[in-house]
Amino acid sequence: MIEFKEVSKKYADGFEALKQINLKVETGELFVLIGPSGCGKTTTMKMINRLIDPSSGSITIDGKSISKINPVRLRRDIGYVIQQIGLMPHMTIKENVGLVPKLKKWEEVKYTEKVNELMELVGLDPSVFGDRYPAELSGGQQQRIGVIRAMAAEPNIILMDEPFSALDPISREQLQDELVRLQSEIKKTIVFVTHDMDEALKIADRICIMQEGVVVQLDTPERILRHPANDFVRQFIGEDRMQQDSLSLPPLELLMTSPITASPERGVAAALKMMRQKRVDSLILVDNQRRYQGVVGIWDLQKSYINEEITLRDIEKVEVPVINNLEDPETALEMINQSPISFIIVTDEENRVQGIINRASIVRHISNQFV
Repeated sequence: MIEFKEVSKKYADGFEALKQINLKVETGELFVLIGPSGCGKTTTMKMINRLIDPSSGSITIDGKSISKINPVRLRRDIGYVIQQIGLMPHMTIKENVGLVPKLKKWEEVKYTEKVNELMELVGLDPSVFGDRYPAELSGGQQQRIGVIRAMAAEPNIILMDEPFSALDPISREQLQDELVRLQSEIKKTIVFVTHDMDEALKIADRICIMQEGVVVQLDTPERILRHPANDFVRQFIGEDRMQQDSLSLPPLELLMTSPITASPERGVAAALKMMRQKRVDSLILVDNQRRYQGVVGIWDLQKSYINEEITLRDIEKVEVPVINNLEDPETALEMINQSPISFIIVTDEENRVQGIINRASIVRHISNQFV
C-alpha cells in the first residue's frame, strides 16, 4: 500500500504544486490520477519513486518511509512507463525488456525466460520481434514493449505517466484493453496518470480527481459518475458521461410485466398446453391467494410428461430470485444480472406475486426514453 500523509510541494518561486494531500493506493489496484494541466497529478506520481521529493509530509510504501530508501534502489524496484516510451534505440527489444533485471544482477537464463514470457503475454512473438530494434516496431508495439519492460523485474508497483496519449485512437483503445486484461492476471499496484476521463473510467479501480494541488474527489468510477463532489468534478466528467441521471430506472411497478401463473395442483399436460398458448418457457406457481409457491420450467415438464400422476407441485423450483415491490430498481437490476434464469419475481409484503422483471422489460423502458 502507498500512503500520502499531509504531502505538500512548494518550489523556490513560491508555486505550490501540492497542498497537504492525503491519499492511499491499495495493494493490487489500478489507481488513476486525473485532472487539468498543472493540477499536481504528475508531481504526485513522481513522488512515489522520488523523482520529486515533497517539501513536507510523508510518503510510505507498505508502512516504510520512502525517504529512507536509496532512490536508485527504489526506482529499480518500481516499474515506470512514460508517454515517450524511452526505449534504447541501439538495443534490441529483448535487450530493452531485460535491462532492469540485468542491472539487478539476475542470471541471464532467468531474465531471458522472463522477457520471452512477457512478450508472449502482449502478443509479440519473441522469436519474431525479440531481435528487432525499436525503430522497426509500430508506435503501439513500442508502447507494449514499454509496458512489459516496466514489469520485467517483477516490481510490486508500476507507475504509468500518460503512456497511451501519443497513440492513434485505435492503438490507444487496444492498449487500454490490454492493460485491463494484464492487470486481471498480474494484480500489480498501478498508479496511472491521464488527462482523459474516458480512459480513467475505462481502466480504473479508483479515480483521484485533482485541482490546483488538492484532491477534490477520490472514489470508484461508478460513484464519481453518480455522485460528483462539486461543480468542478461535474464539468470535468462532462454531461454526456452522466446521462444515466436521465436514464434512471423507475419504480419496480413500471418495470414489471404480467406473469403467467398456475396452481401447483395443475397437471403437466395442462401446464404444457398453457405454456404453448402463452409462448413462455416458465410458469409462476401461486396458491388461491396468489401467494408465491415456486417456478416450473418447460424442460422439467417435458421430462415429467410420461407420469400422469405428477402435478406441478412435484417438480416446482423455488430458487428463483424474489424481490419485494418496495425495493429500489438498482437492486432488481443487480439480481437479474446474478440470476441463473432470465427473470426475477416481484412480490408484496404478503408474498403475493405482483409481476416479473426481465432484461427485456428494462431494455424496453430505457429504449422508450430515446423515442
